[in-house]
Amino acid sequence: MYLSQDLQSPIDHPCFDQTAVDGYALNLNQGYTPNKTYSIIGEIKAGDAGNIEIKEGEAIRIFTGASVPKSADSVVMQEHIIKDGNQIKIQKEGILKGANIRLKGEQLTKGSTALKKGTLLTAAGVGFLASLGIQQVSAYQKPLIGIVVTGNEFAEGVNELDEGKIFESNGQMLVSALQKMGINTSYKTCIDDIVSLEEMLIEKEKTADVLLITGGVSVGDYDFTIPVLEKMGYKTIFHKIKQKPGKPLYFGKKGNKVAFGLPGNPRSVMVCFYQYVYSYLNQLMGSSFPDLKSILLPLANDYKRKADGKVHFLSASIVNNEANLLNKQASHMLQSLALADGFVISKEDNLFLKKGEPITFQLIP
Repeated sequence: MYLSQDLQSPIDHPCFDQTAVDGYALNLNQGYTPNKTYSIIGEIKAGDAGNIEIKEGEAIRIFTGASVPKSADSVVMQEHIIKDGNQIKIQKEGILKGANIRLKGEQLTKGSTALKKGTLLTAAGVGFLASLGIQQVSAYQKPLIGIVVTGNEFAEGVNELDEGKIFESNGQMLVSALQKMGINTSYKTCIDDIVSLEEMLIEKEKTADVLLITGGVSVGDYDFTIPVLEKMGYKTIFHKIKQKPGKPLYFGKKGNKVAFGLPGNPRSVMVCFYQYVYSYLNQLMGSSFPDLKSILLPLANDYKRKADGKVHFLSASIVNNEANLLNKQASHMLQSLALADGFVISKEDNLFLKKGEPITFQLIP
């Protein structure tokens, strides 16, 4: 979930001066004095008040996270101490005043911003807020997604895998990708029949903010997705993009509802999902950084392509800190995407990518 408002810290954090190590709290005054002896006058554990008065030449046994007395100005690690009965000496040179003390408010001061609006609340974020005493937050609502996979070609099992049949994969991929975004949903398959598709989309629309339909977005005799959506009142924002794979992509709006018409080829589906649907859904959920994260990497191999006026999205893995372009990049081929760490983008006017040149590498989450 993404935070829908800035969160201010209700406390200083740390809320008191605390030790970062197990050791001895003492007053070094202006710094380390060789061979000086300190007398141990007490002990402070984590959770103790730490209000013991330490005079010069005295020390307190103290444990990680415990409150450092105001009269102490340093904590010396126990590994750097020689202990003899109730006396200690420092055996390491160069210890300075203020050593190993986490100062009050060092991480956050009371009233300062702990996490900003649009921040993804991770497990570490939950722990961080809990450490500030924040138990409730306001977050953007997750969108409801309806998925319909169109086609007559899907076999229900191995025994039904006759000539011309294939196993369904698009719906399962989209459900899995959405789960990684924290969105739970399911999918239905629909035969290539305009009446059946309209009935199913009308039903899905009742409980969905966003419709994802795979297949039926081209110009074939059995491509019914766009006519059905337009009949339902969706206004076409765009249809077809100069990219490979995923050229037939459709996007439409109807009031506060939207529909993505994704291609039918599996690799095209996932490329379009990550380039468009992923970013759109993250924006709906309030993300400050909705797009795929990118890093700069040197290219591991040359890539040459024909001029077709399209942007190419190439599956690639990271090997030895280089972007390694994978084989089998066709729109129906999923193996390369299954092995990929992300995408390398070849723009329409960039027909040759040279080994060793720095490229932008989009990371698949």
